[in-house]
Amino acid sequence: GCPNGCARPYMAELAFVGDGPNSYQIWLGGSPVLTRTAFPYVAKMKDADLEATMEPILAMFIQQKQEFEAFGDFCHRVGVKAIQDYTETYTLGSVKA
Repeated sequence: GCPNGCARPYMAELAFVGDGPNSYQIWLGGSPVLTRTAFPYVAKMKDADLEATMEPILAMFIQQKQEFEAFGDFCHRVGVKAIQDYTETYTLGSVKA
């Protein structure tokens, strides 16, 4: 979505908010029932970096989620620091769904 937020991206479990040509913010951790706003995870990500940016986050979710836990609830529970720490040591392609 665009930075105006008309589509409520800041409430989503995972949101990409356009902030310029071919550039997006990433927001994580909104509630699946829209009772919690997401937190900013990446301030500026070029669209070419989408897969390399998102793969570690989704791999962490696959490995560490609790039974029936939604993605937004997982991100909220573990927090931005844990996600950042995991992505720093993650090797692309090392987790298969």
